[in-house]
Amino acid sequence: MSVKFLRVLATVGVLLVGATALAACNDSTTASAPIGTEAVTTTSMDASDSAEAESEASKEAESGASNASVSVPATSPDSSTKVPKNFPGGIPTPTGVKLSDKEKAYLAELKRKDVSFKGDADNNIALTMGAYVCSQRAQKTDPTMIKAYMRAAIGPMSKSEADAGVRADKVIAAADEHLC
Repeated sequence: MSVKFLRVLATVGVLLVGATALAACNDSTTASAPIGTEAVTTTSMDASDSAEAESEASKEAESGASNASVSVPATSPDSSTKVPKNFPGGIPTPTGVKLSDKEKAYLAELKRKDVSFKGDADNNIALTMGAYVCSQRAQKTDPTMIKAYMRAAIGPMSKSEADAGVRADKVIAAADEHLC
């Protein structure tokens, strides 16, 4: 009988603790919005104050509008201003840079395959892309990663995603064959 008594006592104790916990949870200290049809108090401005403020704002807007000019002021560049020598923009492309035979063959292959990079007048982008392919090959990078990078680089200059993939393949093949 003592085992039954202990079980009943334990069960009653657990229920008592649970009921106490639920009762404690009901006492919430968080604020909440009123629910139901209780009246909500708001503040408002006196109608005469509102009319005065509106009138004053209208007068200020009218005076500002009358002071505004109808035409755009005449401006022109100052011809006496010179670009600093160390300014990074507008640096001419390097002249007299010697290309290796591999680089010349790589660029010729890209030209033959009709692959060009927008704004790459000095072939710097094309050579950079080829050097990237070779460096990743040397590091044994996954070929899909190399192609993904190349597609991302060529994508903005391509007509479609498929075109970017074809052009990336051509750049990779030309680098593998002539540059690496």
